[in-house]
Amino acid sequence: MHIVIQGAGRGIGYAMAKQAMAAGATQLILTARHPARTDGFRRLPPSDMVHWVEMDFLHPASIQAAAAQIIDRMPIIDRLVMVAGVLQDDVTQPEKRLSDLDPNALHHSYQVNAIGPMLLVKSLWPALRQPHPLVVASLSARVGSIADNQLGGWYGYRASKAALNQLSHTAAIELARYNPDSCMVTLHPGTVDTRLSSPFSARVKPEKLFTPERAAGDLLQVLSGLEQGAESGSFLAYDGSPIPW
Repeated sequence: MHIVIQGAGRGIGYAMAKQAMAAGATQLILTARHPARTDGFRRLPPSDMVHWVEMDFLHPASIQAAAAQIIDRMPIIDRLVMVAGVLQDDVTQPEKRLSDLDPNALHHSYQVNAIGPMLLVKSLWPALRQPHPLVVASLSARVGSIADNQLGGWYGYRASKAALNQLSHTAAIELARYNPDSCMVTLHPGTVDTRLSSPFSARVKPEKLFTPERAAGDLLQVLSGLEQGAESGSFLAYDGSPIPW
């Protein structure tokens, strides 16, 4: 199986890459903003099977250049998984109230959480649209569900993940016209003990806080069980159950 994992430098992305390789992937292309600086690169160094590509969702030119390298090495992709996301960093913080909204922070969240993944799909379109069994998955979040939003807050993160869900659903419809054997979904991994969720993990019950390895295993199992075509365009939880839009 030929697999591309975006955001494989650490956390869920690295855990998915490690488990995919153990399961018999024949070729892995892994991306990170600065691959050589990551734990993933050190633990899964370049080899005949593993290839690293530099990519930054904040820079469209970086996405396009990385996609060209990926297609050159892997003309047919069996599985594309996009992991990277941002909840807080030096640009954006989860908003508690409307007065906290900042246009630069909102744009930053949208660029990483929604625009970046779709620009990668666009740039890889020649390899994805060819008729063949294909799974494309983006990591979303339950808080991106409009129907499930009972608490408010986290405007930018919620809205950008909801945008990702809609963009992915729309792209799934178009992709199916060219590749009926494709399945494109967004996935909620649960609350995972990674850098993204670490400031809030103390509030999570221990049994609800997953390790990256546990989350990766759950998500890979969901992807392996997808029915091409039938479930394309879905928004699914880590146990395979559908999440309302």
